Amino acid sequence: MDVTPLERSALIAAYQAPGHSLPRIGNAFVAAPKRNPHSGPTIVHSVTKRMALRLQRADLVQLDDPHCPSRMTLTEEGCAVARELLAAANEDRR
Repeated sequence: MDVTPLERSALIAAYQAPGHSLPRIGNAFVAAPKRNPHSGPTIVHSVTKRMALRLQRADLVQLDDPHCPSRMTLTEEGCAVARELLAAANEDRR
């Protein structure tokens, strides 16, 4: 499947989140950062509502409320695409 870099980032962030689900905090769906005091700055992955709607139209995510969603969850197809993206990234590192 052909995905843009932003779609790739959103799918991988959701796949690595507990329950393959991102809560909405403010204006975006946010992956909770992994806390490690020795790793330097914390990077937080966020997904805008516009991107979430785009992924929903592609049947890759499901939103809990169509009008005011508070959670974005990967569908089975979204999980499969995220696994493929992670496998491809791991192959590129070798």
